Amino acid sequence: MHRKAVKIDEEAIKLITLFNNLTGAVVKDCIVIPGKMGVRDKVIFLVLKEDVGKAIGRNGENVKVLKEKLQKTIDIIGFSEDLKEFIQNILNTSKVQNVEIRENISGKKTIIITVNPEDKGKAIGKNGIMIKKTKLLVLRHFDVDNCIINTKN
Repeated sequence: MHRKAVKIDEEAIKLITLFNNLTGAVVKDCIVIPGKMGVRDKVIFLVLKEDVGKAIGRNGENVKVLKEKLQKTIDIIGFSEDLKEFIQNILNTSKVQNVEIRENISGKKTIIITVNPEDKGKAIGKNGIMIKKTKLLVLRHFDVDNCIINTKN
């Protein structure tokens, strides 16, 4: 599956520089998701999968420092060229059973992610945040047009 070229804005470049200087981890992408009424902005750092531990730091120290310094919620996700592994890294606590790619007549590709029914709540997240985050990252990094999470047997 082809990967897309990712455009990184000026704010993300500044955040990546700060993150890299603090952690030494290699950052593949940085996305800022604005918070809504009283909820902090969320910053997602996509790092090489082998750098996740370095990025988080001992006892989560790097994440704590970044949260304090930026006054934002911090997510660190390991990137993988393997789509299923990448999705598993995003969903983290939800067990991904299957990843299927369907292409319609017009060539549009949809990824259907099937998770264990008992992980439905975790896969959806509060107010659908996990679905939104998964869709955002998958569409940003892989050559697909849609992403659906299926929680049925």
